[in-house]
Amino acid sequence: FDRPSPYAGLLQKSLQQFFPAFAGVEVEATWNGPSDRSVTGLPFFGQMSPYGNVFYGFGYSGSGVGPCHMGGQILASLVQGQNNDWTRSPLVDGPLGYFPPEPIRYLGSLMVRNAIRRKERAEDHGRRPRHLDVR
Repeated sequence: FDRPSPYAGLLQKSLQQFFPAFAGVEVEATWNGPSDRSVTGLPFFGQMSPYGNVFYGFGYSGSGVGPCHMGGQILASLVQGQNNDWTRSPLVDGPLGYFPPEPIRYLGSLMVRNAIRRKERAEDHGRRPRHLDVR
């Protein structure tokens, strides 16, 4: 996962469409890696074992600054062993479901990724997305 994104060209084109003033500006760097997606689409947090010192936060997949702040509060409270609103969050002790086995998982991920692309392309061009692409 240490290679440039295979979508660098698409990213460059999209940035130029959204920000025409940057038409001549090249993208400095891109990256590649696995998608961090949860079954619910929400991040989840927890502790590897009740007596361990390994804590986790997964499933962000572009969730943004707000969920990252919230995740930091949850993880900090878990590490300190607190019993508060953060540690009682429904997002603690995930994951709350499981993806299907391969190859169904891989094929499903391609279907979802392509539906997201079609939806965003339609919205970018002022069109209404197909019903199946928004469900």
